[in-house]
Amino acid sequence: MSNILLLILFASISAFSRGIISVIDRYQMAYRKQGIIEVNLINNLSSILLVTILFFFMLRNYSLPHLSTFYFVKIILYALVVQLVAYGYSYVYKKISIMQAVLVNKLSDLFIPIAIFLTAGYLNLHSYFVSITSTLIIVIYIYYQEKHATIDINLLTKSFLVIVPLLVFQSAISPILTKGVSGIVNLIFFTIFTIYIRGIIAIIVFYLKNKHLTSLNEKRNKQVVLIYSTRAILTLLAQITYTLATSSAQSSIAWVFLNLTALYSVFLGEIFLHEKLKLWDILIIVAIFVIALIAK
Repeated sequence: MSNILLLILFASISAFSRGIISVIDRYQMAYRKQGIIEVNLINNLSSILLVTILFFFMLRNYSLPHLSTFYFVKIILYALVVQLVAYGYSYVYKKISIMQAVLVNKLSDLFIPIAIFLTAGYLNLHSYFVSITSTLIIVIYIYYQEKHATIDINLLTKSFLVIVPLLVFQSAISPILTKGVSGIVNLIFFTIFTIYIRGIIAIIVFYLKNKHLTSLNEKRNKQVVLIYSTRAILTLLAQITYTLATSSAQSSIAWVFLNLTALYSVFLGEIFLHEKLKLWDILIIVAIFVIALIAK
């Protein structure tokens, strides 16, 4: 399998996993009224429990990569960016509708290839054309669908200003921070350390902002345990495949598929949250996915 196809595979797995995660986040925040910071803290702690099992497995079967101060500085910066993007997504999904989130998310496709070119020196004009085409289709369709609806332009603008710069910066910096980390095994170790650092960041932010877990007062049941367990597994899968997909200078191709996350969440939201989805919504989403496949 070629490197390009591997990037597409990893990106697709990551996007689908994060699509499910976004549905879980929307359920936690919009339906169960939990705060962004608390949700991210509990989700990160759950992920740490799972990743510790993976860490021991990796130690039994593989050697640790060379650990240096520079290596850990890169991990800390990488984890910080990932965690900021997670907070950004949580904000967007809590403030605007899912279709508006699709729009805001896709707008980043216009800037990501240029950002990667500036940092990694690689630009695939064909995938950039697909990014522009799919984004224009989404913009036109959502404008047509919601031109008579009440849209909070202020919230939409804030959501754009929160998530798009974060995604563009993340896409540009990821190949730099993972440069020199070669091979799937070393990238998995890199991801494991990233999840640990993300947990530490989440604890610090929670301590500074909340200092009290309201979730401690809620009744524990199988549904709550299932939610956090499922999200922990998906977070690990999404983070590993994301790291594998974005560690290459050719990652602009991967981002066409990574930015289908919100489109996946539309399908999954309709299934799990019983959100109404029109036939044209489905057709547009399928069309965008087909256009994205052309990028390979």
